[in-house]
Amino acid sequence: MLVSSSWDKTARVWDTFERKGTTDTLALSSDCTAVVASPDNTQIAVATLNSEITFYNLKLGVTVGSIEGRNDLWAGRSKEDLISADSQKRNRCFTSLSYSADGSVILAGGRSKYICIYNVEQTVLIKRFEVSRNLSYDAMLQFLRSDNMTDQGPLDMMETEEHEHGTEISLPGVSKGDFSKRRVAPQINVQSVQFCPTGQSWCAASTEGLLIYSLDN
Repeated sequence: MLVSSSWDKTARVWDTFERKGTTDTLALSSDCTAVVASPDNTQIAVATLNSEITFYNLKLGVTVGSIEGRNDLWAGRSKEDLISADSQKRNRCFTSLSYSADGSVILAGGRSKYICIYNVEQTVLIKRFEVSRNLSYDAMLQFLRSDNMTDQGPLDMMETEEHEHGTEISLPGVSKGDFSKRRVAPQINVQSVQFCPTGQSWCAASTEGLLIYSLDN
């Protein structure tokens, strides 16, 4: 059995051993961003662009639960954003899912600085982990200082030619420009999450690097 999903708001279950390749189509509420099957292969979880996680029973072909994760993801305001952080929540979604070994909980991460663990049966949030508090990343704050906003844009995004001592310090051998300055601040994201087979630990690949969380320590 093979499960696939796409941006046409559907997920398809394929029977690979059938000669005709019969499929079951599951309707989604939005475009799909991630799909994962439970360890016993009786259920799949599908993450969509509207920050939802929907659980489907493969034997019955029906929805058995859903999670609204928009408020759990949290949205910060970027320096280039002209709207508030609350309005930015529609751009947040889960892009990686992972079941625990017994299938009782699911791990979810994506376009946010938070990783969430949900109970599958009760569809409730168990715990939320903050990946980073590094303010050098963009969109880490919910509110920005209004005095940094000008008619030409935010002061943080403008290039200045004067240093605090009067002259700008550049790299040795560089006659034009300063290639040591960071032009764009990256935003914190979680690319992938995965449970350990024992269920005692899990890891996440994020902008901060590889993070490992364990109950043993």
